[in-house]
Amino acid sequence: MQQPSLQDIQDALEFISPELPRDDWVKVAMGIKNEFGDAGFDTFDNWSMAGSSYKPADAKSAWNSISVGGGVTIATVFKWASDNGYTHNKEPLSPEEHKKRQQEFARIAAEREKQEAQAAADREKWHEVIAVFAEQLLKEFTQPCKNNKYLKKKGVKSFGCHRFSKALIVVFRANFVAEIVTNGPQINDFFKQLPPKDDRDFSFLHIHQNDLVIPLIDIDKKLWNLQIINETGSKLFLKYGRKSGCFHFIGKAANSDVVAVAEGYATGATIHMATNWPCAVALDAGNLLSVSKQLKEKLPAKKFVLCADNDQETKGNPGVTKATEAAKAVDGVMVAPDFSCIANKEAA
Repeated sequence: MQQPSLQDIQDALEFISPELPRDDWVKVAMGIKNEFGDAGFDTFDNWSMAGSSYKPADAKSAWNSISVGGGVTIATVFKWASDNGYTHNKEPLSPEEHKKRQQEFARIAAEREKQEAQAAADREKWHEVIAVFAEQLLKEFTQPCKNNKYLKKKGVKSFGCHRFSKALIVVFRANFVAEIVTNGPQINDFFKQLPPKDDRDFSFLHIHQNDLVIPLIDIDKKLWNLQIINETGSKLFLKYGRKSGCFHFIGKAANSDVVAVAEGYATGATIHMATNWPCAVALDAGNLLSVSKQLKEKLPAKKFVLCADNDQETKGNPGVTKATEAAKAVDGVMVAPDFSCIANKEAA
């Protein structure tokens, strides 16, 4: 194919709906910018305008965040267009064909918007169901935990943790139903009658006696979910439960001018034991920003220290990257020491 023109790109984009997932939408921008630099922005922007969620500032921000010479080229754009029927050097669409294609894009956009709205409503309903279920599990099947194998291995104490007092199975079915199987023979029967994975219309979580339970709350102290850590260190959550913006809080905010925010429980407990700072356990790097901003709003006079997991072996080091972002948002600082060394010293 000869060097494409902006008109060629415009013709190809007629065959690509702007209602793409965001990551793919950005790839279209990357391909155009890689080929035409900033001269291609109007072409990208005009195409994006047909999308139901189009925002001029968002399109400009996405464009400005892209560097020329990235991994996505204009070939990606032409490939996607070709997959949808585009042929290079094809006669321009007639007004009638153009109108028909835009109507189809609009129909697809409306259907996607409807599906997304239903999915959002279902997520919220599940969150409420699991919040009630988590409360039931915590009250009826757990007890406060002073120590267990996982905590001992990590060299940390229990701060608000529980443990399951018996083995059980939690079953999540359609129509927002969650069930508990607790009787030993019934648990055995459950596994004997368990259909192959592809034939199941439900999911389940097998919980063992003494598995660690970490209650997860929001800024108003409402319980939403449980993190369950078994003796091998595997970390699980109640399916369909809310996690975003939730955390486990160690210590009392009133006892310190500093509040730490960390990813995992062991890290948070280690920090608290070493410094006596209260610490919010945000569960993962992606949740640091949300948790930090909520706490800052609630505790504006506190100084915030974001304690990052230093994911040096992971591309982009998300632990440090996300902790740095969160620290900037709350006018705090980011630190990334080897917390395991601190824990070992504390345990010695």
